[in-house]
Amino acid sequence: TYLCLQQEALGKMAAIIGETADAEMWAERAEALAQRMIRSMWDEKAGLFWAALPAKPTRALVRVRTPFNLFPLITGRMPPEIAARLVAHLTDEKQFWPRYPVPTVALDDPKFDPLQMWRGPTWVNVNYLLIEGLQRAGYVDLARELRRRTLAMMMREDDIYEYYHPQTGEAPPKAASI
Repeated sequence: TYLCLQQEALGKMAAIIGETADAEMWAERAEALAQRMIRSMWDEKAGLFWAALPAKPTRALVRVRTPFNLFPLITGRMPPEIAARLVAHLTDEKQFWPRYPVPTVALDDPKFDPLQMWRGPTWVNVNYLLIEGLQRAGYVDLARELRRRTLAMMMREDDIYEYYHPQTGEAPPKAASI
């Protein structure tokens, strides 16, 4: 997802400085990468993208549901039917849409732990990327709601923390303040 966005940005920069051929090349690469993500990472049955470990002789999928399974949405290049399925996971209150979304592991995943770093707390930086991506993908109202909930979560505390409990909005004991 990040590489796709970076290639797109390179294309825009090349266009601004008049490098038309480079602009076209980077735009084509971004689109080709988005299509490759769909072909190699999209799981139609689950309605998610899975990360894969580079195991040999075959790739091993990482079957833990995290916001990163949804991140191809933020390219703005997913077909409407894929985008809709990703948004359905994102807005499911049993998965990624508690009072203070978006937990780093789905609420109903066995690995979820709201007090353990990267195992369940809500991170503002992840939400920021999803907010921008939702806008890019045409889900402006949903982006606005995620922004509202993220700010409400942050305003509960006297300081800004690196992560928060997704159900209470409190800073977990090990969360560092910024």
